[in-house]
Amino acid sequence: MDITINISNDELSASDKNLIKECLGLNTAAELNKALTNLTKAAFMEYMKMLKEKGLPTRADEVQQERLFFLLTHYFQNRLPSENELSSIFQLTQSQSKTLLRNTKSRYRTKISNFIKNTLFVTLNSATQENPGDSYEFVCTSPTTVEELNLIISQKGPTLEPIQKIRGLASKYSCAVDTYNLLKQELS
Repeated sequence: MDITINISNDELSASDKNLIKECLGLNTAAELNKALTNLTKAAFMEYMKMLKEKGLPTRADEVQQERLFFLLTHYFQNRLPSENELSSIFQLTQSQSKTLLRNTKSRYRTKISNFIKNTLFVTLNSATQENPGDSYEFVCTSPTTVEELNLIISQKGPTLEPIQKIRGLASKYSCAVDTYNLLKQELS
């Protein structure tokens, strides 16, 4: 089923579009159009669930979690957002975004397990080794992603060294070779 909606310039002005592009980290009108299409679908699906099931959740945090679930499914498509992205979209602090992401993962874990796995896989694949035998290093702006990787390590390789932040660098992490190999095996 194709559904078309029309938005006037009064409803979405040029300055509104620029603000949305900035908030979502977009550069072009085409990126904005695709993002708005995906956001519209997420909102539509949220309303359909409300109409078909028992209405809206009653607690504000549950409403945010449900909204994030629909954004994961229809906007972020195949990955978990960083806390920074959530802060921009939901107008939350970093701490609130981290809590929202953590609670949403907990509540919808089975439904978003592929998004989690894809995010971890992409993060791990970005790791590089300066010399053979050295630890792998990677940049990750989402502490929650690093927590997920360390959770796998604690469950599947409890005697291995966890991923550690590199001292003095904002978002760069170190991963021992045996830990990296375990994670590659688990995420493949």
